[in-house]
Amino acid sequence: MEHQLKRRNRTATKKMKKKTKTSLVTKLPEDVIVEIVAQLVSSSPLPFADLCSLKKSCKTFAMLSKDRMVKKCIAIEREISTLNWTPNNRCMSILISCADAENVEACFILGLVNIFDNEDICKGVELLKKASFNGHKAAFYMINILRIRLQKDNIPVDMNSHNKVDQSTFNDYDQLKWCRERVLDVRRLMTWNKWLASNAENMRRCKNSYCGISGWDDYKCFCSDSCRWNDEYFELCRRM
Repeated sequence: MEHQLKRRNRTATKKMKKKTKTSLVTKLPEDVIVEIVAQLVSSSPLPFADLCSLKKSCKTFAMLSKDRMVKKCIAIEREISTLNWTPNNRCMSILISCADAENVEACFILGLVNIFDNEDICKGVELLKKASFNGHKAAFYMINILRIRLQKDNIPVDMNSHNKVDQSTFNDYDQLKWCRERVLDVRRLMTWNKWLASNAENMRRCKNSYCGISGWDDYKCFCSDSCRWNDEYFELCRRM
């Protein structure tokens, strides 16, 4: 009898604790909860895993985790190598949903997917422009790379966009290298066609013999921004 009483007391205590936790969450304004979740997924090293755990913890969190602000703030780049980004799977659906919420990393990745996997250049460029407009350096880098190839192939795509990335940023070779690696990181997860790199070696190079000569610490000197981007185009194609 005493054992049964203790058991009932423990069960009642658990129910009270559960009820207390739920009531505390539901008492918070929804915009505050959304802000909390958005902060979590933007700073977490494993945003998708943490978001999944959060959804399971409470119905309120599960509902508000679908908010546009949360999707916009998810730091996708921190889990990009651990997720399966194959077409028509759940991860890709999440990526599309995040891009619709103007998540810049999602726009960047989907832009590359549309250009190289789906061969939808116009849609891909629009997504890259959206990411670039919101300050995504690697997206702006890729727009400059694509401009070279599209001009060569006479493909009429509007590459002009207002963006928050300063062209002079890429005078720093370290920035170029960083953006190149970001593009290659995404490339390793996708099955890209060879369109960008095809016949790259036959494209016209600068006739100035001093243009592109490596200086101190492998930093190269160019006679124009156009030559700088041409050289970077060749370097990216070489690494693919």
